[in-house]
Amino acid sequence: MTALLRLYPAGYRREFGDELALAYHEATRDAGRAARTREALDVTGHALRMRLGLGSAGRRGRLVAAVAPFAVTAVGASALWWAGLMLPGATASGLPAGMTTAYLLLVATHFVTVLGAAIALSGRWSAGGWTALAGCAATAVTEATRLGGGVELVLLLRTPLLLAALAAVLCPADLRPRPRVRTAAGLAAVVLWAALLAGVLTLGPLPDGSFGALRFAVPAAAGLALAGRPAFARLRTAPAVLLAALPLFVLGTPLWTRDAYTGPLALAFLLVAATAVSVRRRRRNGLPLDGI
Repeated sequence: MTALLRLYPAGYRREFGDELALAYHEATRDAGRAARTREALDVTGHALRMRLGLGSAGRRGRLVAAVAPFAVTAVGASALWWAGLMLPGATASGLPAGMTTAYLLLVATHFVTVLGAAIALSGRWSAGGWTALAGCAATAVTEATRLGGGVELVLLLRTPLLLAALAAVLCPADLRPRPRVRTAAGLAAVVLWAALLAGVLTLGPLPDGSFGALRFAVPAAAGLALAGRPAFARLRTAPAVLLAALPLFVLGTPLWTRDAYTGPLALAFLLVAATAVSVRRRRRNGLPLDGI
């Protein structure tokens, strides 16, 4: 626990260190390895939020909570698109065995990221967020070490994905959306559904180009549907709308750049939505607001 406590800011550690250590000890007493790992990850996430000033009472914390479902959706959709891009390399004949293995590893890490995003959006934010982040990190490491990509290039390509995945981990615990799926059977169904969707979109006969963009558009739409109305209800200011859309725009490059019209139309729709939210907020300015 001492190593975990060092993750906290010094002032917070001095004030609450004993309480944190006692709570961790009580939570992990007679617990198995999985429970201890889960508790350690929760403590790590909380320490990161404290260091970054992302408490639930602050504006930044509430903003991260509003953006998180959209960021995680973008992460899952982007990972699925990349899995479809890597799969031909994994199944191509004539490649060296090492390259085939590298492509297979990349497909696997992308699938882990997709499943992590689905788990997070179903309401298991800690488990899903850390799984998605681990998948993104494993992807970056594999690309840098097994495909011979330079560290600078890998960071350029993967930093937006890693930052978006961090949104689920950094979302304040008491501001996380309520679980959309409340039972273990329901969670298993979501994971199975995500795996089947990923399999269909990566193994299915989707050619490159416009149809290839479906590998991003379909899981993005599914993720937004899984996040549901509560995710959209948190977007109460124009900045929140724009920031929530940013991961989808950055990671959805294959969709927005497929022709000369899709990107500008999506941007215009986004600006209209942000303006409408801003106007609505101004009209309600005399009422008490607890949003962002």
